[in-house]
Amino acid sequence: MPRPASSLAATSFDRRIRRLVRKAEIPGLALGLVERNGSRLTRGYGFRDLAHRLPATSRTVFGLASITKSFTALAVLRLQELGVLRVSDRVTRHLPEFRTPDPRQTAKITLHHLLTHTSGLPPLPSLFYLWARSERLDPTYDSGAAQRFGIDSSRPPIDSYEQLLEFLGSEPYRLTGPPGRYFSYSNEGYCLLGAIIERAGGRTYESCVEEEILRPSEMRSTTFDPGILIRFPEVTNLYSTDWRRKRGRLLASQDWTEDGCARPSGGLRTNIDDMLRYVEIFLRQGRVGRERIISSESLSAMLHPHVEPVPGIFYGYGIAVCPDYHGKLLAWHTGAKKGVSSAFAVVPSAGVGGAVLSNRIGAPADQALEVALNPALGLKPDTPFYPVPEPAAVTPSLTEYGGWYCSGESNWYKITPKRSALQVDDRGLPPRSPSFDLKSAGNDNFVTEGGGRPMWVGFHRDRQRRIVGMSIWFRFVRKRDPLVLAKARRGRMVW
Repeated sequence: MPRPASSLAATSFDRRIRRLVRKAEIPGLALGLVERNGSRLTRGYGFRDLAHRLPATSRTVFGLASITKSFTALAVLRLQELGVLRVSDRVTRHLPEFRTPDPRQTAKITLHHLLTHTSGLPPLPSLFYLWARSERLDPTYDSGAAQRFGIDSSRPPIDSYEQLLEFLGSEPYRLTGPPGRYFSYSNEGYCLLGAIIERAGGRTYESCVEEEILRPSEMRSTTFDPGILIRFPEVTNLYSTDWRRKRGRLLASQDWTEDGCARPSGGLRTNIDDMLRYVEIFLRQGRVGRERIISSESLSAMLHPHVEPVPGIFYGYGIAVCPDYHGKLLAWHTGAKKGVSSAFAVVPSAGVGGAVLSNRIGAPADQALEVALNPALGLKPDTPFYPVPEPAAVTPSLTEYGGWYCSGESNWYKITPKRSALQVDDRGLPPRSPSFDLKSAGNDNFVTEGGGRPMWVGFHRDRQRRIVGMSIWFRFVRKRDPLVLAKARRGRMVW
């Protein structure tokens, strides 16, 4: 059945997207918008294969990375509708062997806490072991550098949910706090949801997503299995920057990350044509075509602003939510990993949404989607999905914020108070921008100053009003005594 003619216009953003692709040195990018009535617009920019000049199109399969979390959340809500679990269930009901260093708090962690990243699990080095089989073969992998940040290159990979549960029960770390107190983005939490889906649903996680979401949505070019990508007519190469060089060159690869039990947190591969069918679920109250994927009540629970990790930005179940995006609810998520930068967004009340997929980690996929989607909402193309607070007129004393902030995900920052700003030196792995400044926005909130997109950073205090950590990139990163930093290299750091 032919679709209605699209009222979406590419001319308003085409030139901007091409400029963004050139400026950010993105090899290839595919973009799509869809309206509730089924009207579509798709575009490809650049190449899925630079060497052979093969273009990127709406049919090109890219990685989704963390957008997969929204599929995992949908699967959980679908199983709740089938009566095999509830989001209010304690994790130990389905995974009785689940342990953390705090048994009393462990018993309180629910599926809701995992879905909203509020379980208390801190950033841990788990992902390096979940991806170890492919990451250790990558030409940029440096075992010595990894060791400095507490990542043991000789540690066996984590291949199964049982091995992940054993890791979480034995690794030295402290919970960020009681369940529900702090938001800290947790890939491990979504891996646990995959294990719960298997235990409660009586089938593999991948089968559940396939049978409950992909197949009824007719997403025929979407898969967890990199081994079958050869069957698809268009599959992108993966590109990353060789950070070992001062002027890093692009490295091309066809070796997709082996996800194993990390698939629930970021393992899907798909193309724009399929992603627009997925976006329709959110625009049509849980339906795609004639199929109902999820009830409108479950979809409302997914899009509910459950927790506020950033001022004005909330997290639902597997998706970020801005309840007042210029008068409308906006829901979106991004993804990033080797050779992947992705974004999707929906504005249900306006009946429009879209997705961007690209083949280079660090590519500004979210900015490309803003440029394309905002004009359909009557907004300027460069309107950010997540605005940050304005700097305060008066700068408080900055001394107490200084020091080292380090996490098990190799996010290490040295903060130095200056006269009217905090200088942040990113000392993590892989090397990123060397430093940036933070200006106070009041109440322990800070925003970046200078070039690039603004970013919010918030600091946390204990009951004695001492700074104990900060939230950056949606992670809770603990403040550290410089004297204990060497423990990471010796594998004795308590994360």
